[in-house]
Amino acid sequence: MQYIKQLLKLLILLPLLVGIGFSGFSLYIWLGSAEPTSIRSEDETRSNVQWLSSDKALVFSFSPSRTHSIRVLSNAIFAQQLSLDKPVNYAIEYAFIDQQKQVISSHIYHHASKLTPLENEFQVKQIIEDRQALTVASGQSFYISPEQLKNVAAISLKLIPEDTQVMGVVVRVHAKTLNDNQDKNSTWLKLPLERRERATEYHSIGANALSMKEISNAVTYSWLKLAPQGIPSIDFKSDILYETLPYNVVTYDFSSQQLNLGDYYTDASLCASITLGEPDTLHFTKSAAITPILTWYDLNQYLPPKRVVVEQDANKPLSFTTEPLAAGLVTICSQEPLLTTWSLVSQQELTTAQDSYYLISEPMSARYDVEPNSDLAIELRSATRNAVTVSVLDQSNQVIDDFEVYYDGGISAFDRVILDSTQRQQVAQAKTFYLRVGKNAAAIKINSKHDALVRIKSRNSLFNYQRTVCHLNCFEDETFHNIAAWYEQQASNHYIFSEKEMLVNIRVFAAPPEIEQKDTFYQSSDLSKQLSLSNVALVYSPDKYFLEPTEPSQFHFAKMNNKQLIQKSTNIKSTTPASIIYQLNKNTAKEIDLKDTDFEQLARVEDSSKTIYQNWQGERPWIKQRLYKLTANKAVTLNYPTLRPKSVVVKIYSNKENDDVVLNLSQHAKYFSGLKEEYSIAKKRYRLLPSSLSEAFLIHPKDSRLYSYPAITNQITADIQAIHSIRVTTDKDVWVAVLEEYSKEEVKVRWWNDDSL
Repeated sequence: MQYIKQLLKLLILLPLLVGIGFSGFSLYIWLGSAEPTSIRSEDETRSNVQWLSSDKALVFSFSPSRTHSIRVLSNAIFAQQLSLDKPVNYAIEYAFIDQQKQVISSHIYHHASKLTPLENEFQVKQIIEDRQALTVASGQSFYISPEQLKNVAAISLKLIPEDTQVMGVVVRVHAKTLNDNQDKNSTWLKLPLERRERATEYHSIGANALSMKEISNAVTYSWLKLAPQGIPSIDFKSDILYETLPYNVVTYDFSSQQLNLGDYYTDASLCASITLGEPDTLHFTKSAAITPILTWYDLNQYLPPKRVVVEQDANKPLSFTTEPLAAGLVTICSQEPLLTTWSLVSQQELTTAQDSYYLISEPMSARYDVEPNSDLAIELRSATRNAVTVSVLDQSNQVIDDFEVYYDGGISAFDRVILDSTQRQQVAQAKTFYLRVGKNAAAIKINSKHDALVRIKSRNSLFNYQRTVCHLNCFEDETFHNIAAWYEQQASNHYIFSEKEMLVNIRVFAAPPEIEQKDTFYQSSDLSKQLSLSNVALVYSPDKYFLEPTEPSQFHFAKMNNKQLIQKSTNIKSTTPASIIYQLNKNTAKEIDLKDTDFEQLARVEDSSKTIYQNWQGERPWIKQRLYKLTANKAVTLNYPTLRPKSVVVKIYSNKENDDVVLNLSQHAKYFSGLKEEYSIAKKRYRLLPSSLSEAFLIHPKDSRLYSYPAITNQITADIQAIHSIRVTTDKDVWVAVLEEYSKEEVKVRWWNDDSL
């Protein structure tokens, strides 16, 4: 009886165990089918590709002025497993489109592709759609030469299958684009090391090897992945031509309304802007009969903002050209949603800048590998008040320092995020903090209590920073290349952010300069102990437009009508200090005190003078200033044993016309170690070009010619614990004035205390 009971239990348990086992095995099979067919590698770069349709063309826009050539890379997707040796044919019809969106010409390129061996790690591994791996052919590509791209602003692609076994074709389009010609010496070094390795291998190995000329252009050119117009997802910055795959197929709903990705979008809460480095005229087309509000801003803030006048182009109702504009900033605003496309009058298309951020939160932190003794710029964006912790780690991942910073969020009126739907969305303003890490630092980790966007740039504190500074007429010099202060860093866990779709691209626009009312005073440094030769100059130095007018001193002058000298001089009170400075010609300028003159002398001055300046009435923007002769490559050292200025301004003048001057500034200081909102670069090198905004001449009877240059301001920022000295040198003989900014006016009476910017 006992055996019968055990047998019955066994008969009941056995089907139950079989059922559980079968269910578990089915679950295992289901989970396994959802995984990629190959093991994911942290070194892989994944890419989004687009299905190529035979009905609706994909259109890729690009900048005609910056695009050298185009490469179309495609892969055939097979409906079933095929023999590795059997080629399958398909063709791509491509058409060239001009800026008026008219088709210039169309062509067909035929491909014959084969299935990619699964064991080949360096070719296409897989294409995944809806978690299913698709059978894929090896990559095929064709190039479009510069000669074919003349007057072309976009290219459209359509599929011609040619074979029933082709399930479809996926494509990527890359433009060979000119890098910033102001930064061509450092462009290649700025790229991540693994990208340089992939690029070098691609250029030099196998059938795809390029010529030596193209290899030498690696610094001048880079490959930029183009986004199809009117299609969401624009994260193409991390995707490059030389990557290993797999691909991820992206399909789209063309029925929904899409916005052109390259257009400038504005509405009641978002404006855009264009920076003009030199005088020019702008041309734009708009998407609707809405009038945009265009405002020009003087970045030097000498002139107030003004509305820009536009004129409609003949026979083109939505195309306009602005009036000639001086160098500055033009803002574009509208009360209703509006898309505009902008170019210079030379037809050079104006493109927008884009920055990449990581989305961090309490469970997801960003980690960066850093070099010892490097300086970091930590850029944060958060819509609400937030707290961020920055931890500095050593080689053993042990925390060296912890810094916590609170910052207020705020919504930007210019920067925006482009959503997957191509719609624009407002984003928080950027707030930057600076950190100098020590010699034991190997990495930093950034944590946030709430969602925040972070972007890190770094530099070595001993590196030079150099750039050309000009007001209006800028020209390049092949021997002087701009070197950026900061270089963007990629997080060491970048791949995880990419996989979790926590990379955010923000399109950025410059905002107008803020109005800054100062209650500080500038006083001229006495350099006579270091520079024995000095002279007095009259310098045109107008106030910024928003400053309240102040009572001028006797050292402020204004131009006057030459024929009114005698008339106006007779009305001066005897107690009023009065003098005139007059120029007989370009080489002669003199100053006389009116109390030491008589009628005959004033009559001679009135008849013979080219220009006369007076100092007793009216608005007087011309200022007397003492200048010191600085010999080429001779250093002037400004020491600060006790007083700490807020800034030091160096003003350069030359006797030679159209001569550029290289100015070197280096400061010796002690710096704070924590997070600071300001940062000071220790070594700077500027190439100064003559300025037409600031006139000047020496008050000298035989040699009064003088040409001014943009003033260079060296801020004594909050990250400086103690400033010891600043060293100034130039590569040519120049006249120099050094102005120091203090919170209190100097008690000592010297006439050049009234010097100003």
